[in-house]
Amino acid sequence: MALALLFAAGAPGSFWASPSNVSGVVWVLIGLAGIAFSLVLAKALKRFNGLVWALLLAGIGIGVYGAWRLGS
Repeated sequence: MALALLFAAGAPGSFWASPSNVSGVVWVLIGLAGIAFSLVLAKALKRFNGLVWALLLAGIGIGVYGAWRLGS
Protein backbone atom coordinates (compact mmCIF):
# COMPACT_ATOMS: atom_id res chain seq x y z
CA MET A 1 0.00 0.00 0.00
CA ALA A 2 2.90 2.34 0.67
CA LEU A 3 3.99 1.87 -2.93
CA ALA A 4 0.55 2.91 -4.15
CA LEU A 5 0.77 6.08 -2.07
CA LEU A 6 4.02 7.03 -3.80
CA PHE A 7 2.21 7.20 -7.14
CA ALA A 8 -1.08 8.58 -5.82
CA ALA A 9 -0.05 12.21 -6.29
CA GLY A 10 -0.06 11.90 -10.08
CA ALA A 11 -3.20 9.80 -10.53
CA PRO A 12 -6.81 10.64 -9.80
CA GLY A 13 -8.40 9.05 -6.74
CA SER A 14 -10.71 6.88 -8.80
CA PHE A 15 -7.69 5.18 -10.41
CA TRP A 16 -6.46 3.85 -7.06
CA ALA A 17 -9.97 2.93 -5.92
CA SER A 18 -10.07 0.05 -8.42
CA PRO A 19 -8.39 -3.13 -7.16
CA SER A 20 -7.69 -4.14 -10.78
CA ASN A 21 -5.64 -0.98 -11.36
CA VAL A 22 -3.67 -1.38 -8.14
CA SER A 23 -3.01 -5.01 -8.99
CA GLY A 24 -1.93 -4.01 -12.49
CA VAL A 25 0.58 -1.49 -11.17
CA VAL A 26 1.99 -4.05 -8.74
CA TRP A 27 2.38 -6.65 -11.53
CA VAL A 28 4.05 -4.11 -13.83
CA LEU A 29 6.52 -3.21 -11.07
CA ILE A 30 7.26 -6.88 -10.38
CA GLY A 31 7.86 -7.37 -14.11
CA LEU A 32 10.23 -4.41 -14.25
CA ALA A 33 12.10 -5.76 -11.23
CA GLY A 34 12.42 -9.13 -12.98
CA ILE A 35 13.79 -7.49 -16.10
CA ALA A 36 16.26 -5.43 -14.08
CA PHE A 37 17.36 -8.50 -12.12
CA SER A 38 17.96 -10.49 -15.31
CA LEU A 39 20.07 -7.69 -16.78
CA VAL A 40 22.13 -7.39 -13.59
CA LEU A 41 22.61 -11.16 -13.57
CA ALA A 42 23.72 -11.07 -17.21
CA LYS A 43 26.27 -8.41 -16.37
CA ALA A 44 27.53 -10.41 -13.38
CA LEU A 45 27.84 -13.58 -15.46
CA LYS A 46 29.20 -11.58 -18.42
CA ARG A 47 26.88 -13.40 -20.84
CA PHE A 48 23.27 -14.14 -21.63
CA ASN A 49 22.70 -17.79 -20.77
CA GLY A 50 19.44 -19.74 -20.58
CA LEU A 51 18.65 -18.62 -17.02
CA VAL A 52 19.03 -14.96 -17.90
CA TRP A 53 16.82 -15.34 -20.97
CA ALA A 54 14.20 -17.17 -18.92
CA LEU A 55 14.18 -14.44 -16.27
CA LEU A 56 14.07 -11.72 -18.91
CA LEU A 57 11.13 -13.31 -20.71
CA ALA A 58 9.34 -13.96 -17.41
CA GLY A 59 9.77 -10.29 -16.45
CA ILE A 60 8.43 -9.18 -19.81
CA GLY A 61 5.50 -11.56 -19.51
CA ILE A 62 4.65 -10.38 -16.01
CA GLY A 63 4.89 -6.75 -17.13
CA VAL A 64 2.57 -7.41 -20.08
CA TYR A 65 0.11 -9.14 -17.73
CA GLY A 66 0.19 -6.08 -15.47
CA ALA A 67 -0.43 -3.78 -18.41
CA TRP A 68 -3.34 -5.99 -19.44
CA ARG A 69 -4.75 -5.73 -15.91
CA LEU A 70 -4.46 -1.95 -16.12
CA GLY A 71 -6.33 -1.93 -19.39
CA SER A 72 -9.25 -4.01 -18.14
